[in-house]
Amino acid sequence: MSGDGPYDGPGEDEDLPLYRETDLFYLLSHHRKRTVVLTLAVAPWSRVHLRQLAEMLTLLEADAEHQTLSTAQVRTVRTNLKRSHLPPLIRTSVIAWDDEQADVIVPGPAFASALHTHTTAGHSLARSPDDL
Repeated sequence: MSGDGPYDGPGEDEDLPLYRETDLFYLLSHHRKRTVVLTLAVAPWSRVHLRQLAEMLTLLEADAEHQTLSTAQVRTVRTNLKRSHLPPLIRTSVIAWDDEQADVIVPGPAFASALHTHTTAGHSLARSPDDL
């Protein structure tokens, strides 16, 4: 046992059958990735432009009105999405870039599974441990 991570079972954590970067719970562990999946699920025509997604996330995170957002704030979130949060979702086929339009995200082959995992886990995790 390596002892470096949270895994405390027998053997090495690298030998586990689920590879961490493709595990849906790991992929959906950050709120921005979950927001991408949920936004795409409710988006008209099952597509969302990266700029719109960045604006929405910036609004939610800042708890602000649209008029108070700066271009720099939206650009920072957009850059973070493009560099950190979208690539793992694309590599695992949860989402894909639209072939016809630049910077437009569409569901990938694994999207339905990710959405199901998120909504199922989300409902059970929405309650506080005291309510269980």
